[in-house]
Amino acid sequence: MTLPIIFMHRDDEDYLAYSLRQAKMSNPRSPVYLLGREANRKYASSGAMHVMMDSYMQTAQMFAKVYQHMHVMSYEYNLFCFQRWFILRDFMRKNRIQGCFYLDSDVMLYTQVNKPEYRAFSMEFAWTSFVGLDTLDRFCNLTMQYFVNPQMFRLLVQKTIELDQVIEGVPLVSDMVLCLLYFRSYSGQAHTHGTFGDSFFDENINRPRWAESLSGKKKVYAIDGQLYCKDQASGALKRLNSLHFQGLTAKSYMKDFWLPHIPREPGVHYYDYASSQWTIQN
Repeated sequence: MTLPIIFMHRDDEDYLAYSLRQAKMSNPRSPVYLLGREANRKYASSGAMHVMMDSYMQTAQMFAKVYQHMHVMSYEYNLFCFQRWFILRDFMRKNRIQGCFYLDSDVMLYTQVNKPEYRAFSMEFAWTSFVGLDTLDRFCNLTMQYFVNPQMFRLLVQKTIELDQVIEGVPLVSDMVLCLLYFRSYSGQAHTHGTFGDSFFDENINRPRWAESLSGKKKVYAIDGQLYCKDQASGALKRLNSLHFQGLTAKSYMKDFWLPHIPREPGVHYYDYASSQWTIQN
């Protein structure tokens, strides 16, 4: 069976139409699910399936009773970031799904996820990951332990500080910190940093780091309908497996990165963020 692709989203935001369609276009044989609410059912079209997440909230609600809030984001937002793993676990259990490729709703996918090597890419990025049901069981149990046990919660806060996840003196205790702790201590996997050969899964379009930049973001090239970034040091092109449009401003570009809107005509194009359009490279 082809690997299911699962998104989760609570609200009514139009960019969902593009992330869902893009996942289905790049993986036509994979089931694509949106675990959502009635307000966003309309975006599950073109072969994507909508599932009411509230049907899978039982253990997520149990976690809410022990959750301790320590973050600059709202209580509701940060709680849900933890709860999503319990919801995903219960959905997969109920539907006998042993593994899936999980994507945040602001991620555009450009590769087929059934490649065996991608199974090593698990819990390294909280927003783009292969997830096995056995991994989710361990991760959810560990999450509960960190919040139920006062000593473990103090350790979690300390680890958050050590990872420099602090704003204005507030440790940002988040599911991303727990994912990193789980990956380093329990997964038995080596860091891939999202890179597989000459292709990569994007961490955040707003963090160019090794890549050539434009307007403070990764500069993205379109060549024959494929998307690439350029390594600043070597000048080599690296093919994009995904792009993570983190932040409100970045999400406005997602429609232009949907496959039907990516240039296919001859020549090299790049995306100009200032004008919000694809431009021919001189």
